Amino acid sequence: MLSAEASKTALIKHLRKTVIVTAIILFVVLPCDYVLAGILFKAPDQEYSAALTVAITLLVAPPFSFFLIRQGARLEATQASLAAERARRLAEVEAARDAAEAATRTKSEFLANMSHEIRTPLNGVLGMAQALNARDLDPEARAMVSTIRESGATLMAILNDVLDLSKIEAGKLEISPIDASPMQTLRQVHALFMPAANEKHVRFDIVSDVPAGLRLSYDPVRVRQCVSNLVSNAVKFTREGGIDVSLSMAPAEAGRTRVFITVADTGIGMDEDASVRLFQAFSQADGSTTREFGGTGLGLAISRRLARMMGGDIEVHSKPGEGSVFTLSFLAGPALGQAGEQPAENSPASSGVTHLRGARVLLTDDNAVNRQVVRMFIQPQGAIITEACNGLEALQALAREAFDLVLLDVHMPVMDGVEAIRRIRSSQGDWRAIPVIALTADAMTGDRERLIGLGMTGYVSKPIDQSELLSTISRTLGGGSPALNAPTAPAAPADAGINLDDILADLDRLAG
Repeated sequence: MLSAEASKTALIKHLRKTVIVTAIILFVVLPCDYVLAGILFKAPDQEYSAALTVAITLLVAPPFSFFLIRQGARLEATQASLAAERARRLAEVEAARDAAEAATRTKSEFLANMSHEIRTPLNGVLGMAQALNARDLDPEARAMVSTIRESGATLMAILNDVLDLSKIEAGKLEISPIDASPMQTLRQVHALFMPAANEKHVRFDIVSDVPAGLRLSYDPVRVRQCVSNLVSNAVKFTREGGIDVSLSMAPAEAGRTRVFITVADTGIGMDEDASVRLFQAFSQADGSTTREFGGTGLGLAISRRLARMMGGDIEVHSKPGEGSVFTLSFLAGPALGQAGEQPAENSPASSGVTHLRGARVLLTDDNAVNRQVVRMFIQPQGAIITEACNGLEALQALAREAFDLVLLDVHMPVMDGVEAIRRIRSSQGDWRAIPVIALTADAMTGDRERLIGLGMTGYVSKPIDQSELLSTISRTLGGGSPALNAPTAPAAPADAGINLDDILADLDRLAG
């Protein structure tokens, strides 16, 4: 009914327009016809008459005008329909984009929460395992502790892989180039996997003519992650023979260098179909690979995406029973002269031992197991520990007595670590500039920078590694505790074979 009524209204509107247009045409045509036929080309013996002109105009103009008006109306309707459809689709695209962004945010928040919830209990498991490993254990007990630590490390690797994949998909993982030595990066990976290769009696060599001192600008953390994954797979799938890691370089555009790292093994190999599936997330060569060797199938997928983010790729050539050759390539810029990664032997706390004799440490964490783990890590080094369960208790303790260092959790009831560090840095007390190290399960991209930006002096993620914690404390306190930095009596002669700090630290440990 409404459609018929609308059509009738449109028809009447078109007829009105046709009448108006016809009248305009007559108004224009009649004067022109009079000028031409009645004046300029008038026959001498014939009177001018407009009847024929009017008749022709009325026969031709109305239907032609009606046709044009109707076509114009249809064109306008079509344009309006297209505009409405475009607006609808644009709204759908924007809604889909908003939904995708919301889903990405939700996924990131979920992963951050799950990371926090998994890391917190895992901190207790691995922390206690590290503390047990430092004790005098029989071989069977030490093997049990080693199994606990290895299993925990595997769980952490899986968690980190899932987080890395999520960050890459969300576009939140960044490449951070610094000056570093490619050869040094390979040597670090070699040192990490050499024990596993020796255990399987597999040869593991680095072959390269690249000078060890050559430095380029690239992201050594991500390159090490990629190479570690390739070498880990090579060690895992090689039962006999050897693994060769080679390093080569070639000039690239804009003064950059293309770096090639090849990992060749004599392992089980794979066919072409398996090679294609290899770089898909959660995929391996086949189901039996997962059952026999384990793994999530995330490592190579993440490594290839990282390589492509660095301007390169990962390629594989393999045949069943003949081994595999993986080639990682990435672009590196010329060294900028900035501080880069340092060899492990130059680390101030590389030994894992930091004497904290006399250092007054305020340990703040709402989880009793976490506090116990940290206490077992630093108390044997001579630290004097005071505990607090939340940020408010920490502020009250700081106002009550003097401390040299605060170890501060981030997520706590009553007052969290974020509010606590803000109040510490904005206070008028003498403890305004006290060093504060964040001990947190927040390990997503940007968490370290965010916490340092809030005023934290250092950052250690959970599960806490004892050597990393001691190294961070050593750097924060300037290489040792305040007591160690104070003037001391002349040292005993070198040939005395006695380290006074070690003796005092042992006495503190026994007294504690």
